[in-house]
Amino acid sequence: MILVSGASGFIGSAITRHLLSAGLEVRAMGRSIDRARSVLGSFPEARRALGEKRLTFVSADVTQPHTLPAAVRGVEVVVQAAQFPNAPVENPARGWTYMKVDRDGTINLLGALAQVYRAQTAGPSMARFPEGAPRFLYVSGVTVSEAAVTTWDRAKWQAEEAIRSSGLDWTIVRNSPTVGPRDVSFNRIIGYSAFLPFVPIFGNGEERLTPVYIEDVGRFFVRLVQEPQQARDTTFPLGGPDTVTTNQLLRLYLQLLGRRRPILHIPKPVGMIAGGVAQLAPVERKPLSAAAVEFSSKGGTADLALLHERFPDFELTPLREALMSYLGDAGGVARP
Repeated sequence: MILVSGASGFIGSAITRHLLSAGLEVRAMGRSIDRARSVLGSFPEARRALGEKRLTFVSADVTQPHTLPAAVRGVEVVVQAAQFPNAPVENPARGWTYMKVDRDGTINLLGALAQVYRAQTAGPSMARFPEGAPRFLYVSGVTVSEAAVTTWDRAKWQAEEAIRSSGLDWTIVRNSPTVGPRDVSFNRIIGYSAFLPFVPIFGNGEERLTPVYIEDVGRFFVRLVQEPQQARDTTFPLGGPDTVTTNQLLRLYLQLLGRRRPILHIPKPVGMIAGGVAQLAPVERKPLSAAAVEFSSKGGTADLALLHERFPDFELTPLREALMSYLGDAGGVARP
């Protein structure tokens, strides 16, 4: 039994789909069972797994510790892929922040695992996880490091540190920016080209990226689950095989869509001001934030040497092929 936290999200649902396709059993965790059923039920592999009783659902929230012990009981692997709504635009008033969800949510999950599985030893304040306790897999980010200064990187670094010191067997995957039909980052940006004569981005667009295809992320997590000896206590950078700038990536999107649009570079300071003003909007899902401007203009490339060393037969999808797989569908690009 594999528990996937954030199973209805962009990355979590892909991981869930591929685990089910591999014949594995998944407990899909989310704040809303109805939403998880709706999202996953649109995929044939999930519908088939439901009929075979290999897919079940549990309502739990990583920011609510009391909901988690029941969710983690009886599982062999936990995949932490939870993300807050409208990411990367935070809404502190609703608790939709990287610190609250990525850091504290991960710590809460680890706490629930300790509550359910940890055994006391001879020492009065000592405890350990017995053999057979769940493995912990975490979706992190390619720019995360000890020296990170941005909020999202610090939150994920602190989550990683908690995982590494937990006493559980663990694997951390530092994802590059991920492309796919349900991505609301690049798809949202390129969606402006449907009704604007340009594509607006913050910054000069020259940051370097190794965009990874969402299906490759899902396939990689299957390998991590099935081959634990190759992944134990290891941090894997994960990216695609092509290194591009943001400008090059957006031009490729436009080329494949058959649209001729210039890229309008908005100075980051202007974006920061706009993001601060947008946070005052009286809506639950804020349209922008200063931190989101910084997030969207930050590069990040993955060194794939360790992945190729441990999984030499794992093939990554070229960027053009990845984009072509869904841009032909009129619904493949999200409108802003």
